Amino acid sequence: MKKVLSVICIFITFIFIYFLQSNFFNWFNIAGVKPNLFIIFSLFVGIFIGKIYGASIGIVLGLLLDLFIGKALGINAIVLGVAGLMRWNIYKELF
Repeated sequence: MKKVLSVICIFITFIFIYFLQSNFFNWFNIAGVKPNLFIIFSLFVGIFIGKIYGASIGIVLGLLLDLFIGKALGINAIVLGVAGLMRWNIYKELF
């Protein structure tokens, strides 16, 4: 039951981040660079839940993002999966 609830919370967070990314951060840029909240979310899941779980969530959410946007399939999945796997390097540096 706990895993089902966590997956539901992650999916709801994904919808919220997608809404923020498409509406608010679409016009917000710093020197022509737009912030990507999905990478931050994938790193957050990787750090606090686990490396494998962060990578798998990153890949699944990246595929969903590729399907919603309609560009090349798999690019965001690879980037978010690698961001979820980078958990160990960040965790070693911080703690």
